[in-house]
Amino acid sequence: MERKLNPKQLVIQKALDKDKTSSVSYHKFLQAIKTPTTLRAYKMFLDNFMIFHNQKKYDKVAKLSTEKTQELLEQYIISLKDLKFSSANQRLAAIELFFDMNRVLYFKKILRKLLPNGKEIKGGKMPYTTEEIQRMLDVAPKLRSKAVIHFFASTGCRPAVLEDPVLRMKHIEDMPHGCKSVYVYDGFEESYHAFLTPEASKALDDYHKQRKLNGEVFTEETPVFSNVADFPTTVKEHISANSVRQIIRGVMIKAGTERTKVGKRFDKAEIYGFRKRFNTILKLKNEVNSNIAEKLMAHKRGLDGTYLQPTKEECFNEFYKAIDNLTIEPTERQKLEIQKLQDENNANEKLTKRLESIEKMLIENKQYSMKHFDMFNPEVTEEIEQLVNQLQTDEK
Repeated sequence: MERKLNPKQLVIQKALDKDKTSSVSYHKFLQAIKTPTTLRAYKMFLDNFMIFHNQKKYDKVAKLSTEKTQELLEQYIISLKDLKFSSANQRLAAIELFFDMNRVLYFKKILRKLLPNGKEIKGGKMPYTTEEIQRMLDVAPKLRSKAVIHFFASTGCRPAVLEDPVLRMKHIEDMPHGCKSVYVYDGFEESYHAFLTPEASKALDDYHKQRKLNGEVFTEETPVFSNVADFPTTVKEHISANSVRQIIRGVMIKAGTERTKVGKRFDKAEIYGFRKRFNTILKLKNEVNSNIAEKLMAHKRGLDGTYLQPTKEECFNEFYKAIDNLTIEPTERQKLEIQKLQDENNANEKLTKRLESIEKMLIENKQYSMKHFDMFNPEVTEEIEQLVNQLQTDEK
C-alpha cells in the first residue's frame, strides 16, 4: 500500500500530519481501530480522501452538512471505479468509520450502490506446488528468506500474524519430533497455535543463530523476524508484512515461478499461495480432523468456530498427520518416511513381545478367559482373544 504523492499532494499531507496532533475528530477515529495493520491502512485511506478533496483539517470536514458530506463521498467513490470491489470497499469503510465516530449523517445505501461491480474474476486461487517452493528455497539468497518461506509453507498463516501484534520469541515453543508451535494474534480473539515442521524449525533456528553470531541479544520480546540493520549492534525492529511480500516476490521472480494474470491479479498470490497449499494438504489428508484443520487455518466454521476449543497438543497431533506432505525438501520427506516405518516396526515388536509374554502366562496358569484382559486397548484385546481361542482349541 505504497503511495506516490506529487508536490501539491505532499503539501496537503504535511498539513494533515500537523493537524493530527490536535484534531479531536481524528483522535475519535483512531480510538475505534484495534489492530496495527488496520490502523495503518485506515489512516492512509482517510488521508487519501482528504487529499483528493484538498482538505487540510479533519475537524472542518467532520462538521460538514449531510448534503456536503454525501457529495464528497460520492465523488470519491466514483474516482475508485478502476479498483476491485474489495479494494474500493475497504477504502470506503475507513472513511465511513471517520464520519460514524464523529456522528456525521450520510446515506450509506447510496454509497454502496456506487461501488465497483463485485463480480470480477478473482485471482490468487492457485496454491504453490511443493516443487515451486523447493525452487524458491534453492535461489533464496539469505537465511532470513529461507526461514520466511518455510514459515508460511508450514503454518499457512496470513501475513498479518507478523505484526498484529508483533510476533516475538515468547510466542515460539519447542514441540515433539523437532517441531515448534507458534502462538499468533496473541491477546486477540483470533489467537491460535500454528506449527512448524522439523525442516521449518531448523530453518528458523539457523536464521536466529546467524543473528546471534552478529551480536544480537535475544530476549522473550525479540521479534521472530527482524529488519536488517546497518550495524550488528543496532536494535532491530520487526519485519513488516509488506517487506515479506517483497522478499517472496523477489524470490519468485528469481526462481522463475509461473503465474497467470487473472483480471488485475495473478492466479498465485505471493503469500496466500502458501496458505492455499496448506489448506489443500490438510483437507485432502483424510486422517486429519476437518474441524481442527479449520482451526489451523484460523477459519470460523459454524458453531465449531465458537464451541470447539481443542488444546494445543490436540491441534499438533492433527498437524503432525500431514507433516510428510507439508515437508518440502525431498531428503527431509525421506527421513520422515523412514522414521514412520521405524516407529511402526518398533510398535509391532513391542506388541509381539507383549503377546508372547501373555501367551507364556496363559500356558503356565491355564487361564484361558478374556475377563483378565479387559484393561487392554481394543487392538491388543483382539489379538489376545485370538490367542486364547487358539490355546483353548489346542487344549481340547
